[in-house]
Amino acid sequence: MTSSLNTKSIIVTGASSGLGRATSLRLGQEGAKVFCVDINLDAALETCELITSAGGTAVAYKADMGSEPEIIDMVQQATNEFKTIDGLLANAGIAGIGAAHETSLKDWNNLINVSLTGKWLCAKHLLPHMMANKFGSIIFQSSICALNGFPNLVAYSAAKGAIAAITRQMATDYGEYNIRINAIAPGTIETELVRETYRQRLNNAKSDTTVDESLAQTASRYPLGRLGQEVDISNMAAFLFSEESSWMTGTVIPVDGGYTAK
Repeated sequence: MTSSLNTKSIIVTGASSGLGRATSLRLGQEGAKVFCVDINLDAALETCELITSAGGTAVAYKADMGSEPEIIDMVQQATNEFKTIDGLLANAGIAGIGAAHETSLKDWNNLINVSLTGKWLCAKHLLPHMMANKFGSIIFQSSICALNGFPNLVAYSAAKGAIAAITRQMATDYGEYNIRINAIAPGTIETELVRETYRQRLNNAKSDTTVDESLAQTASRYPLGRLGQEVDISNMAAFLFSEESSWMTGTVIPVDGGYTAK
């Protein structure tokens, strides 16, 4: 399905673990050259080693998505390395627990800066390169929190909702340059970030319920009866980067086991 990726060069942020690593590996398997970005360089190097050991091409790069100068340097390094950048998965983000009255301004600003502003800055500084080439595919990692209300996630939901909005808006601006902009809105995926979010939530509630028990309860609320796996998201990302999705832009796609259909 995605053989068209073997000519592509793609930047993936948050590539050290979870959805970022899984998608980087999938893109590498499909023949794409992957520029693996993370604030944790050692972990990004591990992702690259997994790609190259399987015969793929990957480069690791350290950047903080909360720093515009580092994002500018990241884009410059990626274009120097691969000459043409065809795609961006703006995936890096942080979790945050808290209702509106409990969330400090510091925590709010930190989450918004990394999980929203950082994604926008990646696109902002890569877009001139894509506009010059009259080609590109940008995927923002959103969440079903952008589509449904969930308790105690005010800053996280705000960031993910804004990502959905700028996906639709930016698609209208850059279609004339043959640049497609889409977002993936995952449901609950079994990643370490999700487990840590559940851990925080249970600790805040002083609950005796274990993380595994809480995740099982969540899975029971999905029509398909299970939580998502990293491969469910990496499959969608590979499709959106491929030519098979060439008439798709401005979409926010729930990959959620039917949760938002209820």
